[in-house]
Parts: sequence; C-alpha cells; structure tokens
Amino acid sequence: MSINFLREFFFLNRSIVLFIYGQVFFILGLSIFLQSLRYSRLRLARHLRWMAAFGVLHGFHEWGMVFIPIQEAYMTEKAIDILNILHTLLLSLSFLCLLKFGLEMLQANRYISFSIFILPTIWTGIFIYALVNYPETSEWVNLSSVWSRYLLGGPGALAASLGLYQFTHEVKSIGNQRSFRMLQVAGVSLLAYAILGGLIVPDEPFFPANILNYTLIESFLGIPVQVYRSLVGVVLAYSMIRAMEIFEHEVDQMIEQMEISTIQSVERDRIGQEIHDGVLQSIYSASLITGSLTSLTGGDDPVLSDRIQQVKEVLNQAIVELRGYMVSLRIPKSKSTLKNELTKLINQPRFAGLLKIALDVPNTDRLSPSQTSHIFRIVQEGLSNIIRHAQAENVQIIFKTEKQSSILSINDDGVGFDLDNSHRGFGLQTVYDHAQLLGGELSIDSKHNQGTIIRVQFKEK
Repeated sequence: MSINFLREFFFLNRSIVLFIYGQVFFILGLSIFLQSLRYSRLRLARHLRWMAAFGVLHGFHEWGMVFIPIQEAYMTEKAIDILNILHTLLLSLSFLCLLKFGLEMLQANRYISFSIFILPTIWTGIFIYALVNYPETSEWVNLSSVWSRYLLGGPGALAASLGLYQFTHEVKSIGNQRSFRMLQVAGVSLLAYAILGGLIVPDEPFFPANILNYTLIESFLGIPVQVYRSLVGVVLAYSMIRAMEIFEHEVDQMIEQMEISTIQSVERDRIGQEIHDGVLQSIYSASLITGSLTSLTGGDDPVLSDRIQQVKEVLNQAIVELRGYMVSLRIPKSKSTLKNELTKLINQPRFAGLLKIALDVPNTDRLSPSQTSHIFRIVQEGLSNIIRHAQAENVQIIFKTEKQSSILSINDDGVGFDLDNSHRGFGLQTVYDHAQLLGGELSIDSKHNQGTIIRVQFKEK
C-alpha cells in the first residue's frame, strides 16, 4: 500500500478521523470523571477531575474541527470567527487542565506551580497578537494552536507522565500489581502524547514548526498525526480505566480492616468475660482456701506460715493484674453524649467516603456511659455491614425516646436480603449481642431491593 494512497484515503475521510479522535478523548474524560466520584484517600483521586476535564474538552475541540467547516455555508463570517475563537480557547483550556493535573500529581513546589499562571499568560499574549495582526482566520488559528501545544499541551502531558510515574511507587506499596502496570502504561502514553500532541504541530514558518509538523508526518508515513494521537488516546483511556481498579482494591482493604477490627473487639469482649467468670473466680477461691490454711496450722510453724502468706500475696497480685487486663479489654465507656460520639463515627473516612449518612439524634440524652458505648457499637457494626453487603448509597440513623423506652433505627437503601433464607452472620450476631447487653429487643425488616431497617428498642436505666 503506497504512501500516496494512504494520504488520499485519510484526506477523503478526514472528518471521520477527527470524529473518532474526539470520541476517544471524550470517552477518556467521561470514564475518568465517573471513576473520580468514588471515595479514595489516594492522591490520584483528588486530582483526576483535571484529567477528566482535559479529555472532555479536548474531545469537543476535535469535534469542532468537523462542525465549524460544515457551518461555514450557513453562518456569517463574523459568527464563524467567533466559533474559531471559542474553538481555539477550548484547545488551550483542555491543555491547561492537563498541565494542572500534571503539576498536582508531581506535588510541584510553588516556583514550578507558578507556570500554571505564566504559560497561559504568554499564550494569551500570542493569541491576542495573532488575532489582531493576521487577517486570515487560518493564520491566527494555526499560530495560536502551535503555541498552545508548545506552551501548554507538551509541558502538560510531560508533567502528567512524570506525575503518574511518581505515583506508581505509592500504588506498588499498596500491593496492586495490575494497577501499578497500568499506571506505567498510562505514563508512557502521556509521554507519547507529549511528542505527538505537543511537538508535532501545524506548519508555521519558524523553528521547530517549520520542520516537525503535520506535513512531515504525512509525507513520510501517509497517515495524519491525528490517527496516531487517537491510538495513543485509546491506550491512555484503557490503561487509566484499568489503573483505577486501585480504588476498589483500597475499599476492599478498608472493609477487610473493619472486619478484623470487629473480630478483635468481639474476641476481647469474650476473653474479658471468660477471665471474669472463670479464671478470676478460680484464683479468688484459691486465695480464700489459702487463707484458711493459716488457722489449720495453728501458727506453730513460722516457715509454713510465711510460705502461706507469700502464696496469698501472689494470688492477690494475680487478681489485681487480671482485673487490669479486664479493664483494658472492655469497651471504653463514653463520657460524651450519644450524638457527639455518633457524629465522630460517621465522619470517619471509612464511612463518610462510602455512604451518605443522615443523623437524627437529640443533642442531650439520659443514657448511661455503658448504654452509649453499646449503641455506638451497634451503629458501628451496622454501618460496616451496610458497606460490606448492602451496596447502599444512603443511610439514616435515628434515635428517639418514647415514654420510658428508647428506640434506635438504622435504615439503608441497599439491596436488602431474605430474612427467611439467610443465617445470622458475624456482624448481625455482634449487633444482637449488644442489643442483649442493653436489655433491648432487636428487629430487622428487609426486602429485596428495598433496603433494610435495623431497630433496637430498650428501656432506659
């Protein structure tokens, strides 16, 4: 297949090439935007919106190259000039978003970050100069496009590539190898785009635009540079979307940590109870029996009396130490109000980042510290179960007092479950145990795709 044939083929299908090019970057931006809405504590998640904005705006710019020539037959020359101005500004704005993403990912110092103001200012001066001094639309559009790529596009793609490379070390420490590799691919793709989108520009009579330009690529390869940019965009979109699986991995780690924390807490409760009911009572009985030995010996043997006294002291010391262990194992009793405790709980990143939680709890209450602690644990475990199983977005926590009893309810809008055909798992068993310790009654109402309501009613002490 000759170069002339390729050149003619892509010339005739230029609109299709530009449309596909725009679609690739628009899908890149839209996909990244949807992923950026997910909760994450990773640095990448905080700055993805700039990459998403780059993709969407750049896609619209390429579609404009198809749309504006079509409109020339129907609109006035002044209206077309306005469209070209907006079109040129759109290109620079997309590159500015890419530059912002790169600098944020690099965690650049204030001197480097100052380029986010300097480079656009220089480009704006060139744009105004070209608009005033070049009578032909194609002339000032080309000049503005060239300097937009030199000053914003190339540096932005390069900074983004280096920023992703720097971020891969954080991902590697988390242990997600697939995301690590995909981020590396994305970084290489951005580096390629820095060349194809930042250095290869429309033809202009100054260096290096008079050498490294669109004509050079098409004359040697017969394929316009937009095709190569589209291929780079496809690789970038695929690798970024796959790399963002790191967010799912992060959430899985958070859920696993919550499960471990719950198991540890319940195990501490069990051990503390066993110490109290078993070991401590046995040692206390042994201490009493040892004390009675003194009267049996009659005190005639001073050595034996000293030994018995030493045994009593050792046993008493063991009792003191075991009671200390029990205190350290017990749930700490809150000294604050229930609303304050629950407010701090729902604002924790593991809950606030994954659920929209509404809290309806009175500012004051007559609960004892023990009751507050048990309710806190019920809500904590309830929220953990919702994250693990319910696939819910919204949760409502309501606590109210009616006459001599209080009612706690936790409502979610998740997928629900079949109460008749499901067994009581570890999480629900924990909720049930604390409801029992409150002296209350636990009820659960759940229907498929209609959410779940956990309700605990108990009498105040």
